Amino acid sequence: MSLNEPLESLRKALHQEIPEEKEIMALYELVKLAHLRVLTATIEKIKFDAEEKYNAAIKKQTEPLDDKIDLNGVSENLMSNSNQIHDSTYTNESINKSLNNKYAELRVGLNDRMAYVNVLFGGSNHDFEMVISSLATMESKEECQLFIRDTIRPDYNWEGKEETVDRFLEFIYARFE
Repeated sequence: MSLNEPLESLRKALHQEIPEEKEIMALYELVKLAHLRVLTATIEKIKFDAEEKYNAAIKKQTEPLDDKIDLNGVSENLMSNSNQIHDSTYTNESINKSLNNKYAELRVGLNDRMAYVNVLFGGSNHDFEMVISSLATMESKEECQLFIRDTIRPDYNWEGKEETVDRFLEFIYARFE
């Protein structure tokens, strides 16, 4: 027996134990596929859980309030007070018309609103809404002018924005004309 024979038999034995490259690639693809399936299942579970939480929150917010509000006696009070409402000197129509006339001009279009918010109020929709709410309660053009001059202009830099400022002021003052 020569020295080459044991080496050759050892090589054959090792070759049989070591998988070929094709087998390794097939195993790699199987592991990759299994990993992908686990990730997909995890994502689907997260989506399902999030949807369940969302649906539960919506259901909770839209539950009927009947069990939380005691309505006993409300309809009798409404019926007994309805005669007083009809006898009132103000009708619903006259009240609604006066309120609509007063606040009708504070409805701003989307393009103007975006311009006012972005240019005059630094992108703060909240600030814009607060200013509009405050201006809507004012009784005169002069009161609005003082409020804008003394309170609003000092808080925001309106220098170089005269065109937008003028449009905004026209919008505010239109309800007094």
